[in-house]
Amino acid sequence: MKAIAIVGLLLVATQAALRSQDSLTAAKDLYASAAYEEALSTLTRLAGDGATAPDIARQVAEYRAFSLYALGRTREAESVAESIIRKEPLTTLGAPDASPRLELMFSNVRKRLLPSLIRDRFRTARSALDQKNLAEAEPLLVEARQMITEAEKLGVNDDGLADLSTLVDGFLELVRFTAAQPTSTPAVVVASQVAAATPSVASAAIPLEAAARETVAPSPAPGAPGVPRVYTGYDWDVVPPVVVNQRMPPLVPELGRFAKSMNRSAILDIVIDEKGNVLEATIRQSMHPMFDSLLVDAAQRWKYRPAMKDGVPVRFTKTLTLLP
Repeated sequence: MKAIAIVGLLLVATQAALRSQDSLTAAKDLYASAAYEEALSTLTRLAGDGATAPDIARQVAEYRAFSLYALGRTREAESVAESIIRKEPLTTLGAPDASPRLELMFSNVRKRLLPSLIRDRFRTARSALDQKNLAEAEPLLVEARQMITEAEKLGVNDDGLADLSTLVDGFLELVRFTAAQPTSTPAVVVASQVAAATPSVASAAIPLEAAARETVAPSPAPGAPGVPRVYTGYDWDVVPPVVVNQRMPPLVPELGRFAKSMNRSAILDIVIDEKGNVLEATIRQSMHPMFDSLLVDAAQRWKYRPAMKDGVPVRFTKTLTLLP
């Protein structure tokens, strides 16, 4: 009996879909013959049918906008276009009856709506990120990025979109990077308190857990002909370098807070030469791909008083742990 009931429901649904398709085809024919009032009447009845399939409902809405526009009811046409674009911000008109003027009307409506729609997507994504729901946040950020690209193509004039674009790209990279990392317990480090917008630098003493993984690579092994030895925190008879300039690159506050919530820190190894300049900078653990490149670039400009052994300047590998 249950199977018979299901089959009956399917037949009813199929018949309803066929009727809707027939009515839509009739409305399109009326529109093509410039019978706009009759087309609009048929389309309005279809729009009131809650059982209309989504693909048919979309076409009904499009042709309602077309008919209203043809009748000179521009504001109503734009209102229908707005409802379509709010549901599908990146949709394009696929109807063969879409004239250049209709394309322009839809484009202008999209141009007006995109800034608010982008912000709505970003707020929803942020809410998901606050709950550490990366799977929900990623598609929202992807859509926001696509809408920003479309806004740029349309020449949307909104001063806040540039900053929002940076945030969307940063969060998207951070979400993807975090999702790709194996789950692990973050290392215990000694770090100073920091301002919201700038990462902090670990204590000059190398943390024990970091020291256990410390190596002198990529420098050649001690004793290689003509190559200065590079000392590390293992060498207790060496006085470590002293900071002269170690200015950190800025980290966008929202990205910093999210990195902190996901327990993401950065570990950077730098090789400081006998003059106190940075020869090499290597990311051992990434906080965020965008920040990594800024960090390595900044490290090239850092300056130190060189490490000393028996009163003589020597090369030294210094490890920094940065917390958001």
